[in-house]
Amino acid sequence: MATRASKPGGRVKRVAKKKVGPRRVSAGATVEEVVRGAPGVGTRRRGRTLFVGSARKSDVNAFLRQLVMLLEAGTPILKSLKTLSDRGRPALRALVGDIAEYVEAGNPLWQAFDRHPRQFDTVFVNMIKASEASGTLTTVLDRLAAYREQREILKKRVRGALAYPVVLLVACVLVIVLLVKFVIPGIQELFTKFDVELPWYTETFIKTSNFIGGWGGIYIVLVIVALIVLYKLLVLNRLWRLRADRLKLRIPLIGGLAQKNAIVQLTRTLSLLLSSGLSMMATLELVRNAVRNQAVCNVVQHLRDSVERGEGLEDPLREVPGVIPPVVTDMLVTGEESGRLDKIADQVADVYDEEVRITINTMGELLQPILTIFLGIIVLLLVLSVLGPLIEMIQKLSEAGGGAGSGAL
Repeated sequence: MATRASKPGGRVKRVAKKKVGPRRVSAGATVEEVVRGAPGVGTRRRGRTLFVGSARKSDVNAFLRQLVMLLEAGTPILKSLKTLSDRGRPALRALVGDIAEYVEAGNPLWQAFDRHPRQFDTVFVNMIKASEASGTLTTVLDRLAAYREQREILKKRVRGALAYPVVLLVACVLVIVLLVKFVIPGIQELFTKFDVELPWYTETFIKTSNFIGGWGGIYIVLVIVALIVLYKLLVLNRLWRLRADRLKLRIPLIGGLAQKNAIVQLTRTLSLLLSSGLSMMATLELVRNAVRNQAVCNVVQHLRDSVERGEGLEDPLREVPGVIPPVVTDMLVTGEESGRLDKIADQVADVYDEEVRITINTMGELLQPILTIFLGIIVLLLVLSVLGPLIEMIQKLSEAGGGAGSGAL
């Protein structure tokens, strides 16, 4: 029985399966060492977490860059860590200090990183493990630092694009709450006192105000909380999470962004691992653990099964055009056939990273006027609801005042 073993870069070749022992990656570690012996969820040891867990991502990325520079300058790893443990904010110093102490005790660097899963994920830890075995620690650390920085840039783009729309939305909610809690009740008393006949839209706003200001507001909050809790419980189930992630990819506009973001994560991680010398099997195992969207994760599992059977990447990718776009499939298959999968995957990640940036900017530009118009409509309706009866009340007061004056004369 034959299968295909992958080479660094993504090229695969046929080998006799029964003659193959533990497959070794070019980093000098077997797949079993890198993947099966890798830390898993629930098994990773924890370091000091009082300050460490709160270390900023940007500070950790800066620490990795500085560590790379010291290693490139020929500074031993332990001395580099001790030097950097005295720099930065308290949370970062605690993190680096714990790593330095663990390495000084005779433990490998990857285990020191593994003690802090909130800062260093499984992909990071396993790449450090493979690089220590091969003597390519500096190169791999440099790639990992760049990879983490790209992820942080993407997150900042999302936050930046959504900042103004979120502020508008919060302002809209505050305006509605203030009107419902303070303005409408006072006006209602005034209209009742002067026996003003209210139009239907004013009555609707008053009834809505009374509902939200009473038990109705509490009911609404409880329903929202219940829905959030129900969603959190459902996503713990793998099948429900798979359905939810598939549905997420079909939502107009948002689904396109989610798909592009997942493609960036998939291809960037794939390129990073393959370019570091890991085999295809080890790479796909780690990519599967790194990808967050369950629909894409399911595709990666099928890819891994296909490679394990001695088949290529094409068939599993062609079966899910709604998850992996055909153009991405074409490029990845071309990279696999040419032995340049790592480079092609990196190019795909760059293209889709740019598309994510454009989509985020477009969404931000669309949301701003939509929310502004929505806020304006809400305020306009409230003003009309109050202004119409108020004008009627003033007219009645004027007529009453005019009648009293005529009687006196």
